[in-house]
Amino acid sequence: MALFFLFACKPDEPIVPDDPQPSPQDTVPTVTIGGMLVLNEGTFTYANSSLTYYNPEKDSVANYVFFNANGAPIGDVGQSLALIEDQLFIVVNNSNYIYKVDANTFQCDLENPYQITDFYSPRYMLPVAPDKAYVSDIIGTDLWIINPQTMTHTGTIPMGKSTENMVMVGNEVYVSNWSKYYVEGMENNTVQVVDVNTDTKIAEITVGKEPNIMVVDKNNKVWVLCEGAIWDADPGQPELWKIDPVTKQATLMASFTETTLNLAIDPTGSYLYYVRGGDWSTSGDLHRVSIDNPTEEDGFVIPSDGRMFYKVFVNPNNGDIYMSDSKNYVVDGTVYRYASDGTLLKSFDVGICPAFMLFY
Repeated sequence: MALFFLFACKPDEPIVPDDPQPSPQDTVPTVTIGGMLVLNEGTFTYANSSLTYYNPEKDSVANYVFFNANGAPIGDVGQSLALIEDQLFIVVNNSNYIYKVDANTFQCDLENPYQITDFYSPRYMLPVAPDKAYVSDIIGTDLWIINPQTMTHTGTIPMGKSTENMVMVGNEVYVSNWSKYYVEGMENNTVQVVDVNTDTKIAEITVGKEPNIMVVDKNNKVWVLCEGAIWDADPGQPELWKIDPVTKQATLMASFTETTLNLAIDPTGSYLYYVRGGDWSTSGDLHRVSIDNPTEEDGFVIPSDGRMFYKVFVNPNNGDIYMSDSKNYVVDGTVYRYASDGTLLKSFDVGICPAFMLFY
């Protein structure tokens, strides 16, 4: 179960997917402001991760855009995306590298460094300056520092723990210490703070078990969803914590008796979304709370209705809610687009295990 959690799309029983990639096509979609990308993780060890582009205005979908542009697959387990001006960065977890591609054509620039390797197991990339980004790692105990322009490693920050999601507040980066699977003796109930000016860890804040996704609200407070390690020998409850970046103090804001996963925030920084209920084979429903009253859900619900809600993202430009249905993790998934009032607007088919989403 722990491996299933870490890699998400490894099936319980070996199921060979269909042909992992299509034949290359001659055209790629026209990228516009307001469009969005879906990184489909693929099936663990099958190297069939893929990239989907969706244009909400035209309701048009283009799958396998990376493969169609480059004639090669992304690799094994597409984990996350980052955007710096007109450059797109694709973090590939189990293959241990990051691709740099043109954000408009999805093509690798073969004349310049387009791939950086030698991570242990990269997860997320956070740009902190034009020539500096941090990369988290689920196996190593250092935060990687890279130069995204030259695609080179420029240093590491000793953290002493594995690292996962990151958010930036001012000149500080908050890093969740989610998994202790690969790091013996590690406590996975902390969020660490890094000063981007000195590239040093300056604080470690105790929260609930398995802190994962974090968001920043309109008051510059950091909200952390702690998943609770429900399968652990000493499990905890899923919890929602709030961190004050000024005092570095964390406050427990809500506890849950059911599995609670994902965390997203609306464009105003006022409302939090999460999926509550279900387990890794049956999804819960999407709920919403106000940052001013996080213990009381406000009645907003998008029911799963038999779907497997895997990831939740909110478009920061207009508040539309995007939810991915990973189904059984080995067949093509679906993304559902809802208005901020919960009205279903569209749905579209994507690749296997749709995970990270990025909005232009």
